[in-house]
Amino acid sequence: MEEPTLITEAPYDVQLVPYSDVTFPCVATTDPSTSLTIDWYYDDKPVANDDVMFVASNGSLVVRLSQVEQGGTHLSGRYLCEATNGYSADEAEATLYLFGAERT
Repeated sequence: MEEPTLITEAPYDVQLVPYSDVTFPCVATTDPSTSLTIDWYYDDKPVANDDVMFVASNGSLVVRLSQVEQGGTHLSGRYLCEATNGYSADEAEATLYLFGAERT
């Protein structure tokens, strides 16, 4: 019987510090006979790997707030990690939030 996919190190909520890069961890295990895929979503939309957001080789999501205008305050919101092997999946989410401010 196949082992289920399980996130063993989930992302956690982070207070946004303008112009400071953020890394959300996402480590998962799965049945060794299958391949593991980790996908990230920002406010329910798939993350496109680019100069600002990209999935590292270890599955973590790097958000480079140092590379964007206003220090990235517009990138506050919900980030979701989904790990799957095609047969089973697990997900975990975290929030990048602005202390005392609304999302712009």
